[in-house]
Amino acid sequence: MAESGFVVVHGANRGNNVFLHLFAVALMVAGPIVYAANGGGTLGIVLTALLLPLGIGVWRGTGRAKRRLLRLDEVGLPATAHVLTHEPISEDSTVRVRLLIKGPDVPEFITEHDAPYHPSLRAGNKLDAVVDPDDHRDFELDY
Repeated sequence: MAESGFVVVHGANRGNNVFLHLFAVALMVAGPIVYAANGGGTLGIVLTALLLPLGIGVWRGTGRAKRRLLRLDEVGLPATAHVLTHEPISEDSTVRVRLLIKGPDVPEFITEHDAPYHPSLRAGNKLDAVVDPDDHRDFELDY
């Protein structure tokens, strides 16, 4: 925590994520391009039917994540997250941590969080957090 009592969080990209938006556009146009290049055909129709909704989903998910992070920046309340337990859940070093989150303006609650392994995510450690006052399941950890 910073000296003023506010949490300083250096988290995910809150700006325009150009790469993910370009990826979404590439997904959306791949099917129609294949369709046009082959003079019609089943492959273009199938690719359009599969990739167009996927591209729309990537576009919307990127925007939703950005709005969530900007909301946390705007109205998030400082809190402390105590790591109660930590267990590996996959072979790619993803861990599930059980957290006790509390703060001056945040009622105490326990939640689980899946994240890539980090040395800070060990049982007994305390982490700084920012919690959405309207949805306590929406929080960000600083580690």
